[in-house]
Amino acid sequence: MPRAGVARGRPIKKVDPIAQLYDRANSEYDMQRADYGDIMRRFKDLYDSSSNAGNYRFNPVTAAQSSYNKSADTTAALASLRDLSETGGLSGADQQNLRARGMSPIRAQYATAQRDMDRQRRLNGGYSPNFGAVTSRMARDQSSLIADQMDKVNANIAQMVQSGKLSAAPNYASAAQAESELAHRVGMSNTAARNDANMFNAKGMIDARMQQRGDRMQAATGMTQLYGTTPARTAQSQNNALQNAEFQNLVKQQKKNTGVGVMRTMYG
Repeated sequence: MPRAGVARGRPIKKVDPIAQLYDRANSEYDMQRADYGDIMRRFKDLYDSSSNAGNYRFNPVTAAQSSYNKSADTTAALASLRDLSETGGLSGADQQNLRARGMSPIRAQYATAQRDMDRQRRLNGGYSPNFGAVTSRMARDQSSLIADQMDKVNANIAQMVQSGKLSAAPNYASAAQAESELAHRVGMSNTAARNDANMFNAKGMIDARMQQRGDRMQAATGMTQLYGTTPARTAQSQNNALQNAEFQNLVKQQKKNTGVGVMRTMYG
């Protein structure tokens, strides 16, 4: 007959706490091992991606350049000033015209005198005993006067040319310098823009390489630090199981030692 106060039914299975701890540790280990593998895969993908320089391509910029072209008015003005500074404002034709005008009064005067002598000779029936001598003298005087007048005309032309050159040269030099400085400023601006673009491109390429290198180093460091580590929860469960197992072994050993001591006392 069953003992009084004892409930009937199926016996309750005794649960081993150490086995439970090991089961929990194994379950957590499997779960965190999958997480570990996923994290390691992500680090590896990052490392492989950072190894491809194409993912860190830098697109260089091109400096904007300005072109300088003289206007039609500036070109014409400089050409005129240059011509004035070289000729003084009198071309070869102009000088020849001035000489002709300087000689024309003398030639006109002697031509008139020669016509009057010819007319007087014809009125006298061709008789003019001094005609030859007078004509010869007029020719000499005309030549002398023309030579003197030519010297004066040439001196005046030279003075006019020199004055024109001295007047035009400073203006031409100033205008040419201003135009040259403007072209120089445009060139300097273009050079500065190219230098800035080159520096920007060089820095951009260096930054891209440094970013690539930094990403690879971070990925490699992450894999190195993760490799060989034990997940915290798994390690804690394993430690708990080991500690309980050691505790149970100590209890069993203590009971065993206690039993041996009692026997020795009884049967001393």
